[in-house]
Amino acid sequence: MAYGKSVGSGEVQIKAGRVALTDVNAGTIVIPARAGKSIMIVGGQMVAIGGNAAANTSVNLNDTAGSPIVGVACLRAGLTQNAQLDFDAAAQVTRTTYRAPLTAGKAVKPVNVGTAMTTATHVDYYVEYVYVDA
Repeated sequence: MAYGKSVGSGEVQIKAGRVALTDVNAGTIVIPARAGKSIMIVGGQMVAIGGNAAANTSVNLNDTAGSPIVGVACLRAGLTQNAQLDFDAAAQVTRTTYRAPLTAGKAVKPVNVGTAMTTATHVDYYVEYVYVDA
């Protein structure tokens, strides 16, 4: 998918960056909310930096609702140092609500699942998403 293309009723946006391990464990917002809109993740990848992910179960991209929806879950076994884990990968990624609208008016943040992640120092992310009418 390329920036500027349309998916459904929205234009694909791209958000990329690096979050420190403490921010992954804390859940720092990486895609802001828009009133009256839902975020739909349509592509992307994660990369563990500084070592393989260890101790946790996964790093998810969740919305910020009280009962959050998981946009995509990247399993620990796929988060190996400097290796791109594509969200469309057949293994090591759980996509239950991938390419489906998340909770309206809520942001998206990385969330550590299970024990706090160790060994890796950062996680790079690249997310393709659209804002769709709620």
